[in-house]
Amino acid sequence: MRSRAVYSALVGAALIAACAPWPTEEPRPQLLHREFLAMGTQISVSVRVGDDDRKRAHEAIEDVRRTIDQFGQDWWAWGDGELAHINKELSAGRAAEIPEFMRPLFQRAWEIHRLSDGRYEPRIGALVRLWGFDDVARIRETPPGNREIDRALADLRLAPDYDGGAHYGPARGVTWDFGGIAKGYIVDAALEELRDRGFPDAMVDAGGNLAARGTPGEKPWRVAIHDPRADLTDRDYLATLSIGGEAVNTHADDQRSFISRGQRYGHILNPRTGRPAHGLVSVTVVHHDGALADAGGVALYVAGAKRWRALARKLGLDEVLVVDEDGRVTATEKLAPRLKLAPGVALHIVP
Repeated sequence: MRSRAVYSALVGAALIAACAPWPTEEPRPQLLHREFLAMGTQISVSVRVGDDDRKRAHEAIEDVRRTIDQFGQDWWAWGDGELAHINKELSAGRAAEIPEFMRPLFQRAWEIHRLSDGRYEPRIGALVRLWGFDDVARIRETPPGNREIDRALADLRLAPDYDGGAHYGPARGVTWDFGGIAKGYIVDAALEELRDRGFPDAMVDAGGNLAARGTPGEKPWRVAIHDPRADLTDRDYLATLSIGGEAVNTHADDQRSFISRGQRYGHILNPRTGRPAHGLVSVTVVHHDGALADAGGVALYVAGAKRWRALARKLGLDEVLVVDEDGRVTATEKLAPRLKLAPGVALHIVP
């Protein structure tokens, strides 16, 4: 079973780019592909290059790797970076200073928090850690106790709002966690860095947070949307689609979860209950803004089967595919025509 909910279908595109007729006097476009570990997941970078561009492309990808690695250190809630320092100040009962370079993402996260009526909650880190979803090595075998959950919820409900400024708190018991927006944000930033280095045709995939710019050759990039119940079916994916200049972000309950007494507990928590959200098993969002696709997808997942569509309209997300707990696959009418369904997949379309 694949661990990524969205993965790139690059083989065909790579063959097309490499084998298409090309004037001998001009560099032939190819795909340079590299993978590395960062931010607790596998990152893959694919860049379209000419025969004379490979060295520069390798250097550009290495710089992108450093950027993503440093970003992961700065924004990990429990490490030794900047966000961890903010959380340590809050746990000590003090107000925390937010470095200037971090404020734009704090502000963006809080904006989506407000627009989603709190369903996306960037201060949910204490609950994430309580459930063990901060690290695959710490995922529990049984749910935490109600008293522990209620205590963390009480701290969250008493916490002040973020006013967009240079400080936050005091807010004892609150832990900021950008796991629901950071990868979407940094994937877009990585593509911008590659463009600035002279490589506008590229794709970056951070464990289900994927975005692409330009094309890999004569045809567009193609990606596949993972089937969250692939372990119960004979297919890996639900559908494929062509993309360019946009992100494809999937949240699913098979990515980080545990089963206790026959019930699956997924890693996406409902900040109103302190417990895993239910009703949907997978949400895929296609949008030009990776941060919104990421955090918005979390909010839709939390909204559940009956409320996700209304919230998607409010957030301006009009290309969405969801799978509910009954296995029903539904797409918005704007996304549906773009999908090439896997055999056996029945698609329901909503306006």
